[in-house]
Amino acid sequence: MCPVKRRIWLVLAAALTTACSSASTPSGPPSAQDILNKPNQANVRDAHFSLVAHVTSGGIAFDATGDGIIVIKPTQASEFTMATTVSGQNLKFEEIIIGGKEYDLFPDNPHWTVKSSTSSNPGSFKGRNAVYLGEDMLSAGKAWHVKATADNGDPFEAWVRESDGYPLKYTSASQGTSFTASFDRFNTGQTVTAPPASDIQP
Repeated sequence: MCPVKRRIWLVLAAALTTACSSASTPSGPPSAQDILNKPNQANVRDAHFSLVAHVTSGGIAFDATGDGIIVIKPTQASEFTMATTVSGQNLKFEEIIIGGKEYDLFPDNPHWTVKSSTSSNPGSFKGRNAVYLGEDMLSAGKAWHVKATADNGDPFEAWVRESDGYPLKYTSASQGTSFTASFDRFNTGQTVTAPPASDIQP
């Protein structure tokens, strides 16, 4: 091979080796804020979740379990029920967040109460000051793990499935109360509606 052709061949070989090396190098995760935006960009419309909570209120602390649903598209909303036993009494709590309002039904009141909502939909993962914490393998798949601050100022952590951007887990904690939602079923046609006006406390 003549010197000129050999030099051209070596340059091409070096370029090809560099390209292959670059292609095989992992590009790394998206930014933490981009990860939080994934569920809103994914094709997930609704999701069911199971929940575990530790609640501290009025000097009383208790653990509760339950489940709920979130709707991400077309309009965000959420609904959950949780139950516990306090001093031998079985108690059930319900909450609905829709249209910027939060509806709560407590065991000692037969009527729903309503107020402006300060909580984000647990599946929307809206937040600021997001920080990437790493990768975790959950039962539903490999997930990016991020922590951030919700609109109401409470810290939260979120896990987003890497393969499709679906929400897999959400935890929050504030003033002795913690809440963990684990998502397990998606796009089953769930809907959330506000309680009828007749059931809302005047």
